[in-house]
Amino acid sequence: MADITCDAFSELEDEVQQEFYEDVVSAIDDINQCVNLLEGSADDGIDDGVIDRMFRSIHTVKGNCNMVFLKDFVDATHRLEDLFSAVRAKDIDYHPVYGLLAIKIVNLVQIELKSLIDHKFASGDILEKIQSLLKHLENAPSGSKIEIATKAITAIEDGHFSITLVEGDSAQGSSFSFLESTDFEFLEYLSGRTQSVSEYHADFYKVAKTLALKLNQMLSNKADDQQLEAALIALHLSQRLEPSGQSKALTLQQVIFAHGLLSRMSGWCSAASLCLQALENHDGSGMPLAISGSDIHPAAQVLGLSCDFAFQVLNAENKEYKQSLFTAVKAINAGKNTRFKDRLVERFTSLIKSEYLSSKMY
Repeated sequence: MADITCDAFSELEDEVQQEFYEDVVSAIDDINQCVNLLEGSADDGIDDGVIDRMFRSIHTVKGNCNMVFLKDFVDATHRLEDLFSAVRAKDIDYHPVYGLLAIKIVNLVQIELKSLIDHKFASGDILEKIQSLLKHLENAPSGSKIEIATKAITAIEDGHFSITLVEGDSAQGSSFSFLESTDFEFLEYLSGRTQSVSEYHADFYKVAKTLALKLNQMLSNKADDQQLEAALIALHLSQRLEPSGQSKALTLQQVIFAHGLLSRMSGWCSAASLCLQALENHDGSGMPLAISGSDIHPAAQVLGLSCDFAFQVLNAENKEYKQSLFTAVKAINAGKNTRFKDRLVERFTSLIKSEYLSSKMY
């Protein structure tokens, strides 16, 4: 939809237009205040009086637009009014995301009204997209409404107003736009999708990530945590190349895939290098480069050790926590000064004694 004008509105006296605008701004300010009050009282329960006040303020915005012939603005806000009518009637439980969405929408409405008054036109496209977002929310099943509202907020913030370009995480209550997401956010999304395939994949990533980040902090030449985590995500994704969808040890194919993925993404060369060296052995018997000793980045050894540890504990015959832990520690210590540098194995063993034995870490 192109920019819109409204001759009937433009013909109103300037004083009438200004009085109308001030009333709408006052109602929008009250909506913002109500959202803040609802957020502040969340722990004590939702105040029905504030919900009623917010509904009436949204109704004021819509009703005032209707009185001055602004049908496009009425269409853009009536579903927001319907949402809070349902909340007021307790057909829908209030959630803070609804309040934030309301603020985003009425603030956009205010901007377009100001444009109409000052420049004699408003963006019909934005008003139509607001209406479309609210229609998605209205038609969503009750169990998906919070996720859809979260996606709608992200779609507004990123300026494309498209639900389909936003991915939501209902467990975390977050979302990101495919168009606006960072490389790392997108990698995290892909990893999350892989973890959802099975409990095994979720457990592998959590076990390996926890250990890798802890060991990395113990290195004198540590890697950037985000580069290390990106490397682990890429290796995690590479497990889907296995015929069974999972594996019991890192393979050369997985390392090459992870390196190839990251090396094609600007800014992730360090993570790509860590992946390529994850199967290198301290004594030079590893692959694909057959490098040894100090030629291997210490964080690449951390990455390889952490993956080995996760494979060991998850595939141990005895699944009892301490038994699986002892199995993994024994296997990794057997590779001391051959698979892994002795100092790294000593740090690993010390960490197991100080943290993993006293608390259940997986």
